[in-house]
Amino acid sequence: MYLKKLIIFAAVISILIPGCKLFELSGPSIEELLDAPEQIEIDDREYILETYLWRDFMPVSPPDGQPLIALIWVTAIDSLAFPSSIDANRLYIVNDEQLWETEFSDEDRPVNPSREHQLEKIARDGPKWGPNIQVEVIVKVVDGENNTYLLRASDQWIHRTD
Repeated sequence: MYLKKLIIFAAVISILIPGCKLFELSGPSIEELLDAPEQIEIDDREYILETYLWRDFMPVSPPDGQPLIALIWVTAIDSLAFPSSIDANRLYIVNDEQLWETEFSDEDRPVNPSREHQLEKIARDGPKWGPNIQVEVIVKVVDGENNTYLLRASDQWIHRTD
């Protein structure tokens, strides 16, 4: 009797959830991500996105390599110090119709004095796409007033380290 009730409950839930807005994803669609600009302006300053993406195939790696790692820099074009009020909190990588969405790692990165005009973030444990393919990289940038912006870097290579 319990199993029969559980099956009926599961059937009802499977019918109700698709129509329920409570369970809809609220993130941007792939189309919205691909429409993101390659340059944004915040407080009269211009920013672009730079990336380095790679998968590790060193001998200690599994035969099919390690998952994707994404290193990104939100770069102030004027080369002035990057404002502490601006952050990037979400990464999206689009490979054709596939999407990897993640938060950035909390790990401390060494500060490079020659990159004071950049915000550097890293994301690990991505999909095993590529290497040697191009993808679209988009980050969600948040300013000091909690306004959000999407910023894109087109045709970014996934490199291979051996």
